[in-house]
Amino acid sequence: MNVPINQRQISRAVERDGIRVNGYMKAFVRYWYVILVATVAGAGVTWAVTPENLAAQPQPVASYTATATLLVGYPVQDPTETPAEPMSMARVELFVTSGDVPKNAAKVLGSTEAPAVLAAKMTVNGDSEADALTISNTDGDAATAELRANTFADEAVKYFKKNQSRSTPRLTVLQRATAIPNMAGNAVVLPPSRALRAAMGGILGLLLGFSLALLLANLDSRLRTREEVYAAMRTPVVAEVPKLKRVARKRREITVLTAPLSPYSDSYRGVRSAILHMPSGVISGDWTPKRSVQDATVEVPTTRAVLITSGHASDGKTTSVANLAASFAETGLTVLVLDADVRKPDMHLMFDVPQGSGLSDFVESRGQASIASLIRPTKVPGVSMITAGSTLEHPETLPARLGPIIEQARGLADIVLVDAAPILAANDVFDLLPLVDTVLLVVRSGRLSEASGARIAELLGRFQVSVTGIMLIAPPRRRNEGRGYGYGYGYGEAKDKSEAARFGKGRGPARVRSEMVVPTSPRTEAAAPPAAAAPVEPPAEPFLTEGLEEPSSRVSEKQQA
Repeated sequence: MNVPINQRQISRAVERDGIRVNGYMKAFVRYWYVILVATVAGAGVTWAVTPENLAAQPQPVASYTATATLLVGYPVQDPTETPAEPMSMARVELFVTSGDVPKNAAKVLGSTEAPAVLAAKMTVNGDSEADALTISNTDGDAATAELRANTFADEAVKYFKKNQSRSTPRLTVLQRATAIPNMAGNAVVLPPSRALRAAMGGILGLLLGFSLALLLANLDSRLRTREEVYAAMRTPVVAEVPKLKRVARKRREITVLTAPLSPYSDSYRGVRSAILHMPSGVISGDWTPKRSVQDATVEVPTTRAVLITSGHASDGKTTSVANLAASFAETGLTVLVLDADVRKPDMHLMFDVPQGSGLSDFVESRGQASIASLIRPTKVPGVSMITAGSTLEHPETLPARLGPIIEQARGLADIVLVDAAPILAANDVFDLLPLVDTVLLVVRSGRLSEASGARIAELLGRFQVSVTGIMLIAPPRRRNEGRGYGYGYGYGEAKDKSEAARFGKGRGPARVRSEMVVPTSPRTEAAAPPAAAAPVEPPAEPFLTEGLEEPSSRVSEKQQA
């Protein structure tokens, strides 16, 4: 009978096996240090514990065996009498291990054990061809083993002498019992070479390390790499932002301004390009990590209002919003930042803007306040913001009433960035999702578990919102990547070392602000307060000006078209 082969089942099986093997390899690569430590520890312990010359080492004594040998003789029969059949050797053994012999031996030994128990410890073997009988006893003490064997031999001789008949044998002690030590044997035969034994220990440690790596990988389901994030959330990672130094984080630096040629700034520019030019995706299907890639991308209209959120707090969301706003401003677009994370409003600290009146005050005034009066200039040219506000007694009720602000903000800037609360920490994001054009997720490497990532994908899939992608913060650096983090080259390899250091490292926000010339759209000029109209000094060098004028002109041509 021919069974048809299902090609789909075969492909699924192959894919499943490939994923399983890939998971094993990731576990081994991630926990390579555990495997290395286990291997070295196994080899080192084996080298230290086992002696150099195994044969010269004295073997420990496990027990002692004492054996008494007796001769079995039969009396000469009178030929005139009827011949009697002699007692068999099996019956002789039976008389030695049961009956009067064990009882008398127990009395002589003064044993507290029952005679039957004492007899069970004896080994009696008869040899019919040699007419010999051996009585053995094994014990941890040599004297005890000798005493028991000799006592049973003596009592057996006495018993058969007392009950002498024509068919009964006569026993004679040929050799009294002497204890012989029994050496403790090894269950595993070890090689004589010490180096070879250490290699065997290293192999055992290697196998143990592999097991520990798989165990740790199953217990730790945190998402670290781009592949893991995509596999769990089925959403593309549009940029990987390197880990920022602690000093820069404490100073709340906007690296796009302070270090415009650094890999950090390039990562945020990659996110900017994804928002401006890449089609966003609407997560659909069964809202699980196994939904198909074909269902995960649907083109949406051009983005203007972008909501930025993260899975948990302290994932780098606020820093990412500030740098993303600065990268948009480099292209000549006007940016308006809304600090909608009313539970933890920290955006004003990144832009050096006092808190003052903001979103909460507009909501409390029920639309009587003017949104133009809430807009404040920032230290980044072309970027303005509206703070969270001063009346934050009930922050959980504010996001649901921010619709009018976001709608009016669309006409005041080219790009509106909404800094929202973490999606897994508060319900605020879900009130803002219907009000924006697309969502950008910020995920810090090693902070989000696989289950949490699948939960975020499910929530966004149920709301059917457009998702630009994921910005992965501080991913593990790979060995095959260049100094430019993710590229085959870095700015540090420029021919002119002094110029590379000058522009790559930066010398503070003040210098970069003086060199940046960002044209302002008429909408921002009308909405911004008079303080925002401060004159901007011309750039000292034409290098940055040429790099910024070209995208600005392209944007102006797009707007005119």
